[in-house]
Amino acid sequence: MVVCVAVALGLATTVWLWKKSPSGKPNESSARFAGSASCEGCHAAQYSQWLESNHSHAMEIPSATSVLGNFNNAEFRYFGRTTRFFKDGDSFRIITENQQGAPESFRIAYTLGYKPLQQYLVDVGGGRIQVLPFAWDTRERKDGGQRWFSLYPRENVTPSNPLFWTRPMQNWNHMCGDCHTTGFSKSYSDTSNTFASRWSETANGCESCHGAGSAHVEERKTSRSEVPDNSWISVPRTQKAQMDQCGACHARRVRLRETSSRERMLETMLETWRPQLPQDGLYFVDGQIREEVFEIGSFLQSKMAAKGVRCTDCHDPHTARLKARGNALCTQCHEVEKFDNSDHHFHRPGSAGAQCVSCHMPARTYMIVDPRRDHRLAVPRPDLSDSLATPNACTGCHTDRTNSWAAEAVRRSKGSGNIPRETWATTAWEAVQERRTASEILMRMPASENPISLAAILASLKTLRPESLAMLASQGSAKEPLVRLGAVEAIGRIPFPQRVPLLVDRLRDSSFAIRLEAASLLAGTDRGALAVEQRESLDAAVAEYRKWLEKDADRSEAMAALAALQAAEGDANSAKASLEIALQRDETSLTVLLNTADFYRSQNNDAAAEPLLNRASTLYPDSANVHFALGLLRVRQKRTQEAVPELARAASLSPNDSHFAYVYAVSLYTSGQRIAALSVLNNARTRFPANVEISSAMQAYCAELRSPVCSGIDLKK
Repeated sequence: MVVCVAVALGLATTVWLWKKSPSGKPNESSARFAGSASCEGCHAAQYSQWLESNHSHAMEIPSATSVLGNFNNAEFRYFGRTTRFFKDGDSFRIITENQQGAPESFRIAYTLGYKPLQQYLVDVGGGRIQVLPFAWDTRERKDGGQRWFSLYPRENVTPSNPLFWTRPMQNWNHMCGDCHTTGFSKSYSDTSNTFASRWSETANGCESCHGAGSAHVEERKTSRSEVPDNSWISVPRTQKAQMDQCGACHARRVRLRETSSRERMLETMLETWRPQLPQDGLYFVDGQIREEVFEIGSFLQSKMAAKGVRCTDCHDPHTARLKARGNALCTQCHEVEKFDNSDHHFHRPGSAGAQCVSCHMPARTYMIVDPRRDHRLAVPRPDLSDSLATPNACTGCHTDRTNSWAAEAVRRSKGSGNIPRETWATTAWEAVQERRTASEILMRMPASENPISLAAILASLKTLRPESLAMLASQGSAKEPLVRLGAVEAIGRIPFPQRVPLLVDRLRDSSFAIRLEAASLLAGTDRGALAVEQRESLDAAVAEYRKWLEKDADRSEAMAALAALQAAEGDANSAKASLEIALQRDETSLTVLLNTADFYRSQNNDAAAEPLLNRASTLYPDSANVHFALGLLRVRQKRTQEAVPELARAASLSPNDSHFAYVYAVSLYTSGQRIAALSVLNNARTRFPANVEISSAMQAYCAELRSPVCSGIDLKK
């Protein structure tokens, strides 16, 4: 690990790393990070504002002022084990459980975060920085703060648990570094399994948003012009620029490339990072936040985003605070007389219910103490909560009331004619539940639907019939890259031979994220069946995909994906070696355990697969995929009576997966439990009416058995 000496010592000096062009002006390509302190001389007000922000405290070197937690021999008990926080001279230390399960003393290397909680980092060697599981609640004592707490208070996280603090899921270099520092480079060595991570500045400095500033600073030193040449730096003023720049950290996303100090526009969506689409699981089916997804994925669903609203219309870019308090923030644009009154919000003026954000930006709490607001800015829909299994702001406050009560209260106050027609939520639900075919679902989507919502619905499609292919081909070449990404993910569910002609053009897509996705789905294509240009495009895209995976070789999941690529390309030996490395990197990874077991299945080696699945079952007892894989293993081993409970468990844990229900029914039928199989199929057919394999099995079994269970059922539907 290398840290800029000037930053480490807290000095204001700056080392300039630039070369001059023949004209005497610095080359843009040679600009380097100069440090936030270099901005203060010309931008004193902005620099002072930044110092007040959470961004400036995103990560700091431990000191009497930066460390907020109680290190005065404080103790914290966690499932019978004691962790102690203390000081040794100027060093902040912790005695806690190590990977071997024994108490060990560790030095705090950095702080992480500021408000409402602060975490602490430990360098465990090899440049590997890990996040401790105990955090300090920085809120005031009257609000429940000023205490140590565990981020996993209800789960006894032991050293064998994937969440244990020394394991990869808690690794700062991969998980946190590029959003808590400036100019970050992970710099992982696959050969030594070590990190040499580098950054120009702890915390999110000026150059996190404006790009490397050395050329700009030097230009201001030498230029006599009263009008500065700002072409050296990035000033993200447009909505797109802010979505790109802010979204790189304020989104649930996948890192695609490490940005270079030479790039003035540091971040670009689908080029340097790819957002996770708002699909059921991470989000509720209507797009509301569920898991820790941050803000951009939600905001891109909103009417505000469609109207061009930017992050800085609500948030000050330097303090990161809101620009106004209470409803005054919203009435910057919305009419006070129309919206900030009881006729609109039907609550007592000044009450919590009368606040715009209470209804349109309900909060969920993450990391125990950190409430974050949903940025969809959507109208609450209690009338849909029961059918879609989604929360709503009304019963979120009125916890003693039902959804139907809230729906009726809204109807009485607003009138049924003023309740907006639903488009996104019910359509997304129909996609997940396979209520209609892909073509029918997309025909119901309005042309004005925002790109990220349309992409999410496309990516959620499961029922893909031949008549859907033309629609998917059309969406796969849509103008909006997010829509193309969603279409490509959907096409990935089509059998391989049909997939190739629909995806081959996406290998040359202008979006890096889409090229990667297409390469992963077309790996293994017979090159002889492709035209010369197509073959070259596939080879180039596969090479990009391979390089991207190798960049993240510290992650066992990336190694498992690399193994899948190698296997698809016909290199089983390399695939096996990559999976072995993946297990060495993290023997607790669910993805790696399942993928390695599946690789052994493909090699007809269930004896090697079985212990991996048994380990996965122990570590992840509530994983539907684990029980499904175990059930199929038992079927192959002709241990049908043991297979049925596993497949039943998978179907129960993942009720929205039609294939799990189908396979469970087939296992019942083949084990002789035929009436039970028909009952499961009939129930699944009700929930997934457009699913062909379920309907076909129902017809075949009913024709064979002529059971009373089938009477009254229209098998042609």
